[in-house]
Amino acid sequence: MRWAIGGLLLAFLGAQVKLRVGSTVPTDSPWEEALDTYIKEVHRRVGPDKVVFKKYLGGQLGGELEMARSLRMGTLDIGVLSLASLAEGLNMPELQVLEMPFLFESNEEVDYVLDKLFPEIDRRLQEKGVVLILFGVNGWRNFGARERPILSPADLKGLKMRAQEAAVYTEMYKVFGATPIPLPAPEVLLALKNKMVDGFDQTVVFSMATGWMQQIKHYTLTQHIYQAGAIVLSKKVYDKLPPDLQAALRIADKRSEIERIGLKLVRDEEQSILASIEKEGNVKIYRLTSQQREVFRKAAQAAYPKIEAAVGPEGKKLLAQVQAALAEYRRQKKATPAR
Repeated sequence: MRWAIGGLLLAFLGAQVKLRVGSTVPTDSPWEEALDTYIKEVHRRVGPDKVVFKKYLGGQLGGELEMARSLRMGTLDIGVLSLASLAEGLNMPELQVLEMPFLFESNEEVDYVLDKLFPEIDRRLQEKGVVLILFGVNGWRNFGARERPILSPADLKGLKMRAQEAAVYTEMYKVFGATPIPLPAPEVLLALKNKMVDGFDQTVVFSMATGWMQQIKHYTLTQHIYQAGAIVLSKKVYDKLPPDLQAALRIADKRSEIERIGLKLVRDEEQSILASIEKEGNVKIYRLTSQQREVFRKAAQAAYPKIEAAVGPEGKKLLAQVQAALAEYRRQKKATPAR
């Protein structure tokens, strides 16, 4: 028995189904641990002999855009991908609104909004051939640079910065005066080593796990973009599965619980890594004052018109839903007495 080129193995050993899981997340990372938590839950429901997951992590199957397109075509079964990559790979620019600079102010805001919009985002993804299983987290993105700290937008002027392959990132860098260099994640480490780029924006955990952090001297906690991820399933694959396995893979009644486990794994790891970096002293960590962060926020607003143009009418509709959910959360928080 061998793996089918098309992803889902349509031949069976008894009732066994084999599913390929692709991602750029590194092995032995909190993301792999979160993925394993999901896999264990599926196995709890149907048993490990009925469905086998084969993991291809660290970009073994290419970049995120390539994998997103493979999911749509049914040549990859499951992906653990960022929302920005799904936006580009599935021609869903509206998803980029969830990564607009300085949209969110806290983890609690993000968690509330994503939970509120889960059915809407799942509906949109299914129209493009992908089923949303659960949300994950990459985290808060920050600026890393080789030669100088990024303490204001002016510090980015003239730098060549690796940008994720989405308008929300390229337009942000342009208004900051930097030159965006769109690159898939598997190519960034070499670009840093060869000085093709001067820096990047990425989360603490991902930067450390991929070796990017070791190529820079300065890392500023701007927290300018929160990047969510997702475990998604090819709808072409999903539709071929028996109902009991479909239900087991969707884990609908346990989704929120499994999501929380994954969020905690990544967020706890971030704090541990930051403490380790500061202790070792090879990379200088900078924490912005509220005034410094406000300068970034105001400068980033200049990118909004071009981002909104890129996400189109559907993006504006989704952004309105995000803003409504945010306003709802903030009203509730304000009305809740502090303890």
